[in-house]
Order: sequence, then C-alpha cells, then structure tokens
Amino acid sequence: MKKAIYIIIGISAVLPLLSGCYKDINLDKFRPDPVIVVNSAVAPDSALMASVTHTWLYTEAKPYEEPNVNLPQARVELYINDEYRGQMKWEQYLPTDTTSEIPDSVFRSSITPKEGDRIRLVVSAEGYQTVTAETTIPKKAPFLDAECISIEERINPEGTVGDGYGNLIEYNYYSLTYHVTFQDEAGIDNYYALTCLKKNDTYYEWEKYKHPHIESSDPVLAENSDILDGAMGFEGINQTGCFLFTDRQIEGLQYTLSFEEWINRSEIKRTSPLKIRLYSLSKDYYMYLYSICQVTGSTVDEALGNLGFSEPLRIYSNVEGGTGILGACSMAEKEVSSFPTEQ
Repeated sequence: MKKAIYIIIGISAVLPLLSGCYKDINLDKFRPDPVIVVNSAVAPDSALMASVTHTWLYTEAKPYEEPNVNLPQARVELYINDEYRGQMKWEQYLPTDTTSEIPDSVFRSSITPKEGDRIRLVVSAEGYQTVTAETTIPKKAPFLDAECISIEERINPEGTVGDGYGNLIEYNYYSLTYHVTFQDEAGIDNYYALTCLKKNDTYYEWEKYKHPHIESSDPVLAENSDILDGAMGFEGINQTGCFLFTDRQIEGLQYTLSFEEWINRSEIKRTSPLKIRLYSLSKDYYMYLYSICQVTGSTVDEALGNLGFSEPLRIYSNVEGGTGILGACSMAEKEVSSFPTEQ
C-alpha cells in the first residue's frame, strides 16, 4: 500500500515539471529552400517537352493553385550531343482530362531527336540554383514476333465469390498466354519495360485504351520480384500492367518472353486485340521507374525503412542541383489478335 502511495506522489510531483517543458517550436527554420524540378521523358521522332516546377511542402496549398509551382520564367537550354540547340519555349498545356492535378505548362522544342542522341538540359531561374540533367536515347529493341499461343479457363484462386444475390459461386476466368520474341543487343547493358494496352469501351477520349491484367512467372520478367517479400507476406514491387527488366540473364541473346492476360469469363466473347509495347529504356529512366515501383509497392525494404530499421526508399533522380528525371526510351509495338472468340 505504501508503495502505491509513493508512486502516486512521485507522478504528481513530476507532472508540474513536465508541463513546464512545453515550448512552441517554429518549424519554418527547418524548411528547405525550394529547388527546381525537371521531369521529361524523351523519345525519338517526338518533339522534346519538359515540365519545370519547384519543390513544395505537403502542408502547403495545392501545388497547381495560385501561386503555383510552375516556373514559366525559367530558362531551359537544350544541348544535343554537346551542341547547343537553343532555348525551349514555355507554353500552356491543357490535357483532355482537365480534372487531373498535373502541371498545366511545359517547355517545348520543335527539334525531334533520334536514337543514340545524348540530350542535356540546363535549367535556370531567378532565386534558384541552376540544374542540369543528361540522358541518351537507347536503340529500339528488335521486336521479332508476338503471338497468343493458348487460352485456358481457370477457377479464381481466391475461391468462391458472391453473385450479388447472397449466393457463393465459383468465379471462372480465362488465361491467355502470349509469347514475345526479341533480340537483345550484345556488349552493352540494356533496360526494358513491357506493357500492354487494350481498347476500352468508354465515351471519354483519354480512356480510349486501358491496361489489362497481366501476370508472369517468366524468370526475366520476374527478376525484380524478391522471394523474401513473398516469404514474409509482402506483395513485392508494384508492376501492375507493366514489367521492368534488364538483360542481366539474356545478354546478347534472342529471347521469348512469356506472360498471361486474365480476362473475365463474361468478357471473353468481346475481347479486343492486344497492343504489346516493348520499351528500351535509358538506365536513368529505368532506375527512376524502378524506385517508384519500390515505393508504391509492398516490400520488406519499404517496411523496414518505415520502421526506421533501414534507409528509407527514395525516388531516383538524375537532375544535378535539383530533383526530377530526364529519361529516354524507344518503343517497339505489335498488335496481336486474342484467341478466336468462337473458342
């Protein structure tokens, strides 16, 4: 009983001391100076565009409201293969979907680069540190063949589902297997992305195509899947609708990728052809996209970083003096007919 009294007295004596420790902390002194953000994905035979903004704090107002983060007064100098090609001009950019919170202005150049060109941007604006970024446009990967080789009806691996009327039913779907054959260039490190598109039944122009549900156990497409994630109950990096991979296992070889498209049973009769796109990526663009997949996915590394047991995951940037990405890609595309609808 005496021990309980002593404890209560001890706590009551400390409380005034704790209340006396309260102090207003001005966090503004920890606010970093804003830096220039450059975001640009360069492709051959397409006019160069770049978004130029500045960093902002999450606690601030919406970034694209006044005063917004765009820097139309910036000077954006373009160099191709170390040759100065002039300034990129700022202009308004209004996408079809005007509800999206994306930068509403870009810097453009009428110059269309080609494969192998080395692109450098030097961006300056009053009150900001000048930034530079550089990338090289990779060669398009030789896309040799693409075909749908089989179709199989399967049962939903999650078991039964509700039919909306209180009944549990087995939910079947179709798995369409595709093979994509290409030739990897020998002697250099190559970086790739594989993605697919299908026509979308919609009234909206910006939703003309959608990304179908694709899965793969191909060892090349699955090279970024960490077995430890699955063993620990994590889903792994986010590669929904897109696979990032390298030529680490297939350097200089002709290789056939394999993946599956999952289609609801009710949609198999009206499925449309599949557009298969194979992107060759610059290393910096690959690193940027891979880091986004890591941050948005469910991985052991992300969990440990959030708990303070490892370094937090960061979005990759190749913009010196600022942040963002100047990446490059070349695309090869084939349209493949899905398995005949009569089947």
